[in-house]
Amino acid sequence: MHRAAFAGVISFVALACFSPVAQAHPHVWLDTQSTMIFTGKKISAIRMVWIFDDMFSLTVMDQFDHNHDRRFFDAENDEVRDNAFIALADIGFLTYLRRNEKVVKIADFQDFIADITDDGRVKYSFTLSLAEPVDPIADQIGLSVYDSEYYIDVGFAKDNPISFSGNDGIKCSYKMGEDDKHRIYYDMVSPQRADITCH
Repeated sequence: MHRAAFAGVISFVALACFSPVAQAHPHVWLDTQSTMIFTGKKISAIRMVWIFDDMFSLTVMDQFDHNHDRRFFDAENDEVRDNAFIALADIGFLTYLRRNEKVVKIADFQDFIADITDDGRVKYSFTLSLAEPVDPIADQIGLSVYDSEYYIDVGFAKDNPISFSGNDGIKCSYKMGEDDKHRIYYDMVSPQRADITCH
């Protein structure tokens, strides 16, 4: 159901060809930035910013920017959230935070804001709460954002893909790479991954 709901916004996805091999390419592209939010010495939430490609952005604006002011205020923001975002809860909002290679469950989301950038791209900002905090000092932490069905191609932003907030007294860094351990789309695609180290 989550895919049907999302494809309802991008109808050309629902009309894609039948062969999965023939469709070995995405229909939506987005850049993501992630802020690891600390409570005490543990990561308790992730603040996400997604910026979509021009085509998907035009589709969302056409459906939900009713007054054509290039903003999503009040009821428009709620419509975007309820029709073009919330269904992704079924798949953890495409977010895979791994602690020692085990996925940490996303408990909920808050503070969803849809906006339009100056260059006409739709931007989502929202916070994901973890079901349980993770300790980046004691454990190996890796973050990937991807759609395993590969309708959506997610890439980390080139500038500041990962940042940290509330990590007072804790120094953190990250290393970007490809996650060959968790390949997707019939093992043809390695998602990007940020390995996070703190001390």
